[in-house]
Amino acid sequence: MYSILIWSLASATNQPGFAFTPPMLWLLIGVVLSAIELLIIKTQPQKYRFYVLMMGASALIESFILWRGSIAFQFSWANIMYEDFDWQIFYWMGIALALSIWIRPIFIVRKKFVIPEATEATTISEIFPGETGMVIYEGASWKARNEDSQGAIAPRQKVYVLRREGNTLIVVPDRLIHINS
Repeated sequence: MYSILIWSLASATNQPGFAFTPPMLWLLIGVVLSAIELLIIKTQPQKYRFYVLMMGASALIESFILWRGSIAFQFSWANIMYEDFDWQIFYWMGIALALSIWIRPIFIVRKKFVIPEATEATTISEIFPGETGMVIYEGASWKARNEDSQGAIAPRQKVYVLRREGNTLIVVPDRLIHINS
């Protein structure tokens, strides 16, 4: 497969012999960067993964764009070879940045934050039935809603966190848990 691609890249130059053209250079850079990423993926911290792969993919895209451009506009790389190579690097960096911003996050597996069932918290303010107030949960203050329809929860009372809805904890007073058990 690669030999067909290299042959077609070489034939796009309209030269009788083999010439190392910019599309071939970007193809080589793309393959090397992608291979490097695949070889060192386990050694990188998770937050730095796939940057090299995105640079390799952008080099492959750059190679394809230059190759198709030379066919579409019917020019020979022998005439311009590496003229304006800085623009090629600029486009490559732009494509790599776009891939890193929009495509890379798809590959990153993130842990979901889950509140364990029935964990304890302490109220800061009085929370009326069905209303919201503030609680201390794991050392931080959270907005909490009283799920108990019977009565208010006094300040500095122990409550149990049933679940989380957005940034609001759903709580019930300690006395409800002990009555039911």
